[in-house]
Amino acid sequence: ASAEPQVVTETPMEITLPPAPSEEPTQAPPKETSAPVLEATATATSVPPTATSEAVTPTTALTLLPAFTPPASDPRAKLGAPTWTDAMDTDKFWPTGANTYTDIAFKDGRMKFTGLTTTDGWRLASTEQLNNFYIEMKVDTGECKGSDRYGIMFRVPVAREANKGYLFGFTCDGKYSLREWDATIGDKGQMVTHVNWTSSSAIQSGSNKTNTIGIMAVGDRLILYANGALLTEVKDSTFTVGSFGLFVGARETEKFSISVDEVSYWKNPTP
Repeated sequence: ASAEPQVVTETPMEITLPPAPSEEPTQAPPKETSAPVLEATATATSVPPTATSEAVTPTTALTLLPAFTPPASDPRAKLGAPTWTDAMDTDKFWPTGANTYTDIAFKDGRMKFTGLTTTDGWRLASTEQLNNFYIEMKVDTGECKGSDRYGIMFRVPVAREANKGYLFGFTCDGKYSLREWDATIGDKGQMVTHVNWTSSSAIQSGSNKTNTIGIMAVGDRLILYANGALLTEVKDSTFTVGSFGLFVGARETEKFSISVDEVSYWKNPTP
């Protein structure tokens, strides 16, 4: 059983409106799994030119690099094609530009999401509201330190207010947490911590690392994943349906940025 949630009061966070809803998103085909990479190393032998010498052809040694093997708990390996995928080629589903807390820009098939203050700021995707789902984000950390953090905000009841919801995040130094935000409680809002910042070897820590952060929500079950590995499960029914988005907090690195390669979700998964 999980510990009793910790209730703290924090400064109000970002309230960023998503773009006006567009037509029903068209499902993008799931990304193909890359074949193992063959690394070629050429070794040339030099032969002094003589009247009778023949040309020497360089020999090539092929080294097979090990492929990543998803753990047995990886939801993506069991759920099949996503209901919705954003490969981050365009800004179709996201508000762009800078505001007080964050900045978003798209380039070379990625979203660059920058924290402009030490306070967590978020942007919501312009998609349907979700009840039961698995959401996964693939992200590169860039240069970071310690408690710089990023993650997924989900089950935001009213997207246009963006003042309530859960936040599941990672830190640069390899910790994860699950928090619940409600800006309508008290003068400064209330944050309930369901999982305090906890270290995990499943998270790639440090600068310029790639992590996949995943959250499965089915009824009151909130199941947390890092790179396909099961971290923990929490039961809470404060928020049951809503929009989702991403958050970032530049706690230690000025203008800490993450590079998001893909966000996908699956509706009505079976845990």
